[in-house]
Amino acid sequence: MSGCVLRGKRRRCSSARSGLTRCRSWRGVRGRIACRPRAIQAEPLLLQPLAVSWKGCTIRRRAGSRTVLRRAHPIRFERGTSSGRTEPSLVTCELDSGEEVEVVAKFSAGCFEGEVSLAMEVLAACLAADLGLPIPEPFVLEVSPEWANTIPDAARRAKILAGSPVAFGSRLAVGQFAAWNSGNQILDAMRPKAAGIFVFDAAIQNVDRRTSNPNCLVRGDDLIIFDHELAFSHRLPLFGWIPPWRLGGLTCFEHGGHIFWSGLKGSNVDLSPIGATWAGLSDGRIADYEAAVPPEWANAAPAVSVAAKLIRDARDNIDGVLAEVRRVLS
Repeated sequence: MSGCVLRGKRRRCSSARSGLTRCRSWRGVRGRIACRPRAIQAEPLLLQPLAVSWKGCTIRRRAGSRTVLRRAHPIRFERGTSSGRTEPSLVTCELDSGEEVEVVAKFSAGCFEGEVSLAMEVLAACLAADLGLPIPEPFVLEVSPEWANTIPDAARRAKILAGSPVAFGSRLAVGQFAAWNSGNQILDAMRPKAAGIFVFDAAIQNVDRRTSNPNCLVRGDDLIIFDHELAFSHRLPLFGWIPPWRLGGLTCFEHGGHIFWSGLKGSNVDLSPIGATWAGLSDGRIADYEAAVPPEWANAAPAVSVAAKLIRDARDNIDGVLAEVRRVLS
């Protein structure tokens, strides 16, 4: 069974879309209403970008305060996903506007670096959107103990309660996408986008888009990328790290080190539009990425600063990054 907590006034949560039945009993929880819907049929979870309203980094500025992503409030736990080292969950959330959205939620206790991993997700999502790459809309999730206590899986519930009360989520939709695999080919129509993703991963040192863990979905010419908690890996104690704009900086992206390496190798794809987009990133825009990291993740601040510096350095040395990309793809 799933748990549901509805924010605001008392109301019924009947929904043909989510397969919920009308609530038979109600109990108040600090201004919210908790209820028990019937179980929903499990379906494959697929990430899909929001085509209409997710255009660039949707960030707004609170009056006299900092820049933030849209916040969402979990109201219903649907189920845990069957894969993923971070044990993400499918969660229905409510936005401040009252709109309900389904998201794949990551919680700090399930991540390698806790809140730092979630902060890397925020930075990468904002940057990818500004670069025109296919990324699902990101949300900051406010996780209440009352909602977490409705999760039926005791181990998952305990882990969520042990972590930060603020999580990271990506908008979810069901579509005819499949995980990228070694049998897929980079079609001519998707080649510029695949090259943009390759450069993006190279510049931010995201080594987690490999054949064994593609973190990419495909449908025809459409690509979707996700899962960037391991981006900015240069922060970790790596022996002899070489920046991606220097000779040898992208050696780890060769020979299966990236899902698009073999398909792009020898293709002579035009990288100049990618370089122009990177060069157009302003310091102020990159500062917006930093400001989009929730203040509740204050302990991630040093890592965020280091990651933002890498974005600025990659922008300032984008010609060198592209030269190294051309070398490994030649």
